[in-house]
Amino acid sequence: MSAPRDPDAIVAAWLEEGPAALPEPTRRAIAVNTRTMNQRRHPIWMPQRRPSMNSYARWAVAAIAIVLAVGGAAYFLAPAGGQVGGPPISSPISSPHATATPRPTDVASPSPSILAREGFVYPGTYVSAFDPPLTFAIDREVQHNCAPGFKCRGSIDVNLPGWIDLEFGQPPIGVHIIRIDKVDDPAHPGRLIDPPADLASWIASRPGVTVTRRSSITIGGVTRTELDIEPVSKDVVLGPIPGVTDPRLAIGESNPAAGIDANSVSRLYVATVDGHQVLIEPYAQDGSVDAMQPLVDSIVWH
Repeated sequence: MSAPRDPDAIVAAWLEEGPAALPEPTRRAIAVNTRTMNQRRHPIWMPQRRPSMNSYARWAVAAIAIVLAVGGAAYFLAPAGGQVGGPPISSPISSPHATATPRPTDVASPSPSILAREGFVYPGTYVSAFDPPLTFAIDREVQHNCAPGFKCRGSIDVNLPGWIDLEFGQPPIGVHIIRIDKVDDPAHPGRLIDPPADLASWIASRPGVTVTRRSSITIGGVTRTELDIEPVSKDVVLGPIPGVTDPRLAIGESNPAAGIDANSVSRLYVATVDGHQVLIEPYAQDGSVDAMQPLVDSIVWH
């Protein structure tokens, strides 16, 4: 039986007699590593007793330790930019002249938003609760006397099937859109009658009303008559507002009514839409009624 030999001496001899001599720092790192490596601590659920190892197992462990140590030392001692093992797998590189061809798509215009019943309103296109149905666009109206640094907006005072009231800035500019289902009977005060076929001429004939300009235009199959009216000395009541029962929301003292505000620049548009007479009245306390013209022109009937 041969006497047992020191494993450290065996490893050192093997390193000296190997097929290729290692650099001295590498050999020293391997020798130190094999002497100082501690056994990894077992988890608490593993048996704490270590079974004895035979000589063959010791040789196997020593060989594995050598392989791991050589590989680790070669990795850390390799020059910068060097590689251990084969060359890396190259990734495909796109040609600098290859560009993705965008697929043509149809750019749809933004859908109109639903106008709230009341509250703030910002630039955009809106569908209202008005009957007959219409859409309109708000744009620079919100800029009217808007304070610097303020998020400019308008106010929805009313959004009903028979009446829309929008307001912007201070002093305010705005617009009333009112469906005229009945009008006051000039011959019988307090009596309501159906609106005449030529509602614009009927308004121009009311006492105290002076028309300075009249014109007509057809937009989307709807003929609209425009009347510029001199300021009147007192409110002119034309007729009730459909669906409105609160006198505080309309012109007139005893009955909710559509009409012409006293002492203000008035411009009226009268249109017949699906058999309904509709009155569009932009207004401006400071006289800048032209500022509401873009909104009026944007009205589309459906």
